[in-house]
Amino acid sequence: MTGSPTTSVLRTGAALRAGAQTPRLEGGATPDVPLDVSLDVEAAARANLTAAVLRAQRRFADCADLAALAEEVVDEIQSAGYGRVLLLETVARSRHRELEVLASRGEAAPVRGRRTTGADLARTAPAAVVELVAGDPRAPRLAVWGAPAPGSAPLDLLAGAAGAAWCAVRAARDARRSAADLAAAQQLLSGAVRLAGLGSWSWDPATGRFTLDDRLRDVLGLDPAEPDPDLATWRERVHPDDRGPFTSVGDPAARTGGASVPYPFRVRCADGSERTFLGTSVPLDTSRSGVVQGLVLDLASGDRSTGELVRLAQCDSLTGLANRAVLDVRLDEALRTATPTSAVALVLLDLDRFKLVNDTLGHQIGDALLRQIAVRLQQAAPAGSTLARLGGDEFVLMVPGVDRPESAAVMAHNLIRRLRAPVLLPGLPEPFVCTSSAGIAVGHEGSGDELFRSADMALYRAKDAGRDRVAVYDSAMRDDAQARREAEHKVRRALRTDGLRVVWQPIVDLRDERLVAAEALVRLQDPVEGLLEPKAFVDTAEDTGLIVDVDTWVLGEVLRQLNEWRTGGNGLQVSFNVSGKTLEHPAFAHRLAHSVESTGAAGSSLLCEVTERTLIDLSTSTRASLGELRSVGARVGLDDFGTGYSSLSYLDRFPLSFLKIDMSFVRPLGTSRRAAAVVEALISLAHAHGMVVTAEGVETREQARMLRDMGCDRAQGWLFGRPVAAGLLPLAR
Repeated sequence: MTGSPTTSVLRTGAALRAGAQTPRLEGGATPDVPLDVSLDVEAAARANLTAAVLRAQRRFADCADLAALAEEVVDEIQSAGYGRVLLLETVARSRHRELEVLASRGEAAPVRGRRTTGADLARTAPAAVVELVAGDPRAPRLAVWGAPAPGSAPLDLLAGAAGAAWCAVRAARDARRSAADLAAAQQLLSGAVRLAGLGSWSWDPATGRFTLDDRLRDVLGLDPAEPDPDLATWRERVHPDDRGPFTSVGDPAARTGGASVPYPFRVRCADGSERTFLGTSVPLDTSRSGVVQGLVLDLASGDRSTGELVRLAQCDSLTGLANRAVLDVRLDEALRTATPTSAVALVLLDLDRFKLVNDTLGHQIGDALLRQIAVRLQQAAPAGSTLARLGGDEFVLMVPGVDRPESAAVMAHNLIRRLRAPVLLPGLPEPFVCTSSAGIAVGHEGSGDELFRSADMALYRAKDAGRDRVAVYDSAMRDDAQARREAEHKVRRALRTDGLRVVWQPIVDLRDERLVAAEALVRLQDPVEGLLEPKAFVDTAEDTGLIVDVDTWVLGEVLRQLNEWRTGGNGLQVSFNVSGKTLEHPAFAHRLAHSVESTGAAGSSLLCEVTERTLIDLSTSTRASLGELRSVGARVGLDDFGTGYSSLSYLDRFPLSFLKIDMSFVRPLGTSRRAAAVVEALISLAHAHGMVVTAEGVETREQARMLRDMGCDRAQGWLFGRPVAAGLLPLAR
C-alpha cells in the first residue's frame, strides 16, 4: 500500500530537515523549530490513525450477525478512499475456486449473492486482496480497487479489526446453533424415552447417590414424597439372583468404560409385588469412575414376548449362541475370581477359507454351515463354559477353572477335530468338509481385552502355520507382535521423514565380468539402530500393505538414478523388486507409466523382479500391471528361483525375460555334485524358455568358473561387489 499517514509524516519531516527554505542561525546552525513541527505532525497522524482504527472496531463490534458485519466492513473500507470494495466468501474449491459476494460498494460492483471465480477476480486486477483471518479458509477476503485517501487507516489494520469481529460473531452464532441442537436432541430423547415406556436411573459412586426418574418411581409405586433410596436399599429391592450385574462397584459398565449387556432383573415394588425389567447401563464419564446412567424397560408379568426380548438382547440371532456383550460380562466375572491354578482359557476359533464358501456356494449355504458348526461346538463345550459367536465365522469358547495351558490345548484339538468331520448341508449333493484354526490364551489376571488380544495373536500364528491347527499364546508371540509393531512404526516414520535408502549391488556378465546391471536394494535408516536390512522390516511392510508405498518410492529412486546414469553416458540396466501386493494395487500401473514418461528413462533398462507366489496367484490386476511394465519396455523376471514351488510349468502363464537362481543353490557349488547338477538343469530349462539366467550369492572364483562353464549368463554376489551407494559402483569396469 502507499500513502499511509505515518509515511506521509515521515516524508514531511525529512523535507523540513533538508532546509530548502529554513533560515540558519549564526555559525551555520539549523533552528530546531521545523523538527519540533515534524514531530507534532507525526504524533497527530498517529492519533488520527488510532482513532480511525478504533472507530472501525466499534462499528464492527456493534454488529449482531455476519450479514450486518459484512455491510459495515465494506462501508468502512470504502470510507478509507477505495473506489470499489468487495467482501468475498469461498463457496467451492476447485481448480478455479468459486467465490460469492457477501457485500460490495462502488461503481459497477456486483450485488450481494453474485458468484464469480478466482480467475475472474484476478482478471479484474484488484489493487489488493486481503484475508480477514489469515489461514482460515472459512473466513472471507477483501478485494479493493483504487488507492486509499490520505490519512486513512491502512487496509491491513482495518482487515485485522474486521477479522477479529468476524471470529467473534461466528463463534457466537455457532454457540447459539449448538445450544439449539442440544435442546432439540434432549427434547427428542425425552420424547423417545416416554414413547418407549422406558424408565431411567443414575448412580454416582463418589457420593453414593442413587436417583430414579418419575416414570420408574411410578412403576415401582413409590410415594412422590419418599426420598430416593441409597444404593444398599435399592439392592435390597432387587432379587438376590439378579444383583450381580446391576449398579455395583463391579458393574461392567463402570469398570470397562462401555455399555453393559442388557440384563433382565426383578425388583420388589412398594406393595410387595415383583416386576421384571430389562436394563442396561453406561458410564457418563469414561475418563474416571464417574456417574453411571441406566435405562430400564418394564417387562409386564405374563407377557409372552418377555423371553424373546431377553433372548434377542443376549444371543446371536443366527446361531442362538451368546453374543459378544454377554461373553464380555461373563469373562470379566471369571477373571475376577481366577487364580494361577484356576485360570480362564479363551479359545478363539475361525473357519478356514469360509469366504470361499460364501463366494462359491452362496450365503444361504454359509449360514447353514455356521448353524451346524454352532451345534457341534455346543455338544463339545465343557460344563460351566460360555460359547459365543463374535460375528462372521469367528467363535469363542471361554472356560473358567483351567489349571494349565496344555489342558486348554487338548480341549481345542478336540473342537477342531469335531469340526473337521463332514457335514450335510441343504442343496449340496455331497458332505462338506470345513477345517478350522484355533488360538488359545490362558490367564488369571488382567482384562478380558488383553486375553482376547493374546488369543488373536495365537490364532494368527495357527493360520500362518498352515491352518487346521491349534496354537497357544506364549511370550514369544508377544515379543514377535511387539517387534512387528515397532517395525511398522519404523516403516511409517521412514516413509514420512525420507528415511528410506537405496544401495546398489553389481551384476556382471560372466563371460568377461563386465558390469552390465545393478540391483536396487532398499534399506531403512533408523535414527537409533542405523541402517536396517530388508529382513528387519519388509515382511511387516507386506503384512500391513505399506510395501506398496515402499515399492513406489524405490521405483522413483530407480528412475531418477537411471536417468542420471544415462545423462552421464552410461547404459547400465537397473534391477528392482516389486511385491505382489504392489502389482495388485490399481494405481501402480498408471504411476509406473507416468513416471517413466515424465523422467524420460529408457524402459528397456528396467529389470523388474517378481516372486513365484506372484505368478501363481496371478490376478487380473497383477496381470495388467505386468503388462504395463512390458508396454513401457521393461523386462520382467523371476527372483529367488528355487525358494518357492521351483516349477517352470507355470511360466508360460506370463512371458518372462530372465530368471535368478537363489543363492542357496549356488553356495554348494564346488562341494556338492548334486548341487552342480541341479544348477546346470535350471540353467538349461531357463534357456529353453528364452530367459537370461543370473546366479545370486556368488562368493568364490570356483563358483564363478563353474557357472560360466554351465552357460550361466550373469552373476551377482560378494565376489563382484557388495551393495554400495550409487557413487561407489565401478561404472568404468
